[in-house]
Parts: sequence; C-alpha cells; structure tokens
Amino acid sequence: MSIEVETYLQPPPASALRGASVIVLDIFRATTVHAALFAGGATAVYPVADFPTGMALRDAIPASRLIGEVGALPPPEADFGNSPTEFEAMDVTDWTVVHVTSNGTRTLVGALEAELALSACLRNMTASLEYALDSDAERVAIVCSGDHGGTAPSVEDAFAAGAYVARIRRLAPQAMLHGGARLALRLYQAYGRSPARAFADSPHGDHLKRLGFDADFRYAGDVDADSTVIALNADHSGRPVLQRVPALLH
Repeated sequence: MSIEVETYLQPPPASALRGASVIVLDIFRATTVHAALFAGGATAVYPVADFPTGMALRDAIPASRLIGEVGALPPPEADFGNSPTEFEAMDVTDWTVVHVTSNGTRTLVGALEAELALSACLRNMTASLEYALDSDAERVAIVCSGDHGGTAPSVEDAFAAGAYVARIRRLAPQAMLHGGARLALRLYQAYGRSPARAFADSPHGDHLKRLGFDADFRYAGDVDADSTVIALNADHSGRPVLQRVPALLH
C-alpha cells in the first residue's frame, strides 16, 4: 500500500486530518512532557485548551493534577508546570493529569477526529512512526503545534517534523512526500540533523533559556531514548485523553 506523507508547520483545520494517522509534535514542551509522564508511569493525560476548562476537569476527575503553562510558566491555578525534566525527577506513578499549554494541547484536541492521533516527540520518534505506519491509514500527517497558539511555525517543531520525514524514508522508502514534508526534510538537513543546532536557533528556545530551562533541551533532543507510544482516544464521556498504547480507557 502506498503511503502519503503530509507535514503541517502549523495546525490545520480538523477536517484536514480526518482519515489520517496523525503525529502531533510540540517539542518545547507538551508532547515531550507526555513522554516523560508516561515513561514515569502516569495513567492518563487529558489535553485541554485553556485553564478554566482544565480547572473544571480537575474538579471532575478525582485525584487528578492540573499542569501547564502560560508564557512558559505555571499560573497560580496549576499544580505543576510544563517542564519534562520536572516530571522526570518526580514519582508520577498512576497519575491522572489534566494538561494545558499554549500550543500542543490545543493541537491534540483538534486531532480527535483523525483515524489515529499520537502525541510524539524526538524521544519516541521511531516507536511512534512504526505504530503509525502499521495502521490502516493511507496518509500520515505530521502536525507541528507551532508558536503563539499555533498561529506561527516554530523552528524546533519543524526540525522534528523533518527528522520524522527522514525516518519515514528509511522505514517506508516508497512513501509519497508532499510539499510540507519535503520542506521539513530540507530544514532538518540544513541543521545538519542536529537537535542542538536547531534548538539554539529557536526564538522560543531563547525564552526558555532566559527562564532557566536549559536541561529541557538536552532531554527533548535525546532521539529514540524512549519506546513509549502515546495515543489520543475519547474517554467514556467523549473527552480527549492520552494513554500509553495498548492501554484503553474503559
């Protein structure tokens, strides 16, 4: 079966993702946070678009934690922030998390109508791609969450998308690359396939460095350090929820 590969440097309308296997990237930091949480034993992550919704959902789900950021820092209503290394250092076993970010969680909510939607990053790249390619979908859509609420591209997401395209060319050499995928691949190659070089050129990365989150860059750039696959489903109430594959919410 021929596979078409599309890359969106900013989140597209939800209708564009129907029928596709979707890989959502938010390298700084939502999808990398998800990798840290599930690697640490978290049970479920509910992505939501804003803190009023997140606070209501935390109140509705017993023993859940509300995490996230506004301008890269946790607001007073959050229990924890949005740093992957923060959660790597904590015992998050069996946590249920409600997650609010400026970009990534909004993108995931918009991907619920896809045939398959994964929260992915550089740390779980090969595992996520192999799972997506094993699905029945004839299209793989790599969606960058971008900056400023998804209204502008981000260097780190576009670079990671190019890394995914390069890996697809190895795993599925006959895949048909559309324009966005080819552009992301060229960007990845232009940075010498180096996450550190791309991250150093990121305006959002500059902001995070000023706030003292340097350790997050090393964590986010550790390619294939993790084999966790994280899928987006709907829970019994129809709410978007992320869980480690093959777990399902009953």
